[in-house]
Amino acid sequence: MNTVHLRNGGITKALIAAGVPRVLDWCGEFDPRSRAWRAEALLDDRPIESRMWECKVFLDQGSEGACVGFGWAHELAAEPAMVTAGEREAFRIYRAAQKIDQWPGENYSGTSVLAGAKIVQDWGLVTEYRWCFDVEEVLRALSHMGPVVLGVNWYRGMFEPDHNGFIHPIGARTGGHCILAMGLHTGLRAVRLHNSWGRAWGDEGRCWIKFEDLERLIEEGAEVCLPVQRGTGPIPAERKRRRWWFW
Repeated sequence: MNTVHLRNGGITKALIAAGVPRVLDWCGEFDPRSRAWRAEALLDDRPIESRMWECKVFLDQGSEGACVGFGWAHELAAEPAMVTAGEREAFRIYRAAQKIDQWPGENYSGTSVLAGAKIVQDWGLVTEYRWCFDVEEVLRALSHMGPVVLGVNWYRGMFEPDHNGFIHPIGARTGGHCILAMGLHTGLRAVRLHNSWGRAWGDEGRCWIKFEDLERLIEEGAEVCLPVQRGTGPIPAERKRRRWWFW
């Protein structure tokens, strides 16, 4: 298997999931300014309850290192404001995010959830976004406001769900991955995740993660972004590059 060098300094193996080498490309680098935009200030004290936000799109990033773009495309395609977003839009988000993120150049794999948030905001699809810093904030957001975009460390025990559909942050850390959290089940004490590895992966493209496992990943430095005000689209057309003629 080929070794994939991540921009954040990590090294991982291109492990096989659903027959396709998977590149882990979420690059987590916390921006302290995000603490001024904590989701907690907008979340009320209503009880946490089971909730699912439908996402009818099942994108597959293949062997491309573009999970941030795909995570955000799934977010846009999901309730409560379902925008038409496919693989083309996912790659557009990813490539645009690379141009504005905190790392120089574009000759690398990966970007941050923050950079993706800035792009979809610039496109008018999200007018405001906030950040969750503990699992209770995530659960309240999922209960009452909508899905959230996660950028988390990824472990060997997370590449394939177990027979109950759960992934587990066990084994060696293999990089970072961006994925959509689309709901929760209070009885299972688990969050439902919508992955970007196609519908053949996991439980039709989805899996569960226990509350306590998600809390651990958040404590490790996850990016957890909650779009507060979503637009209904459409996604703006790609601008043609201006051609310059010299004579």
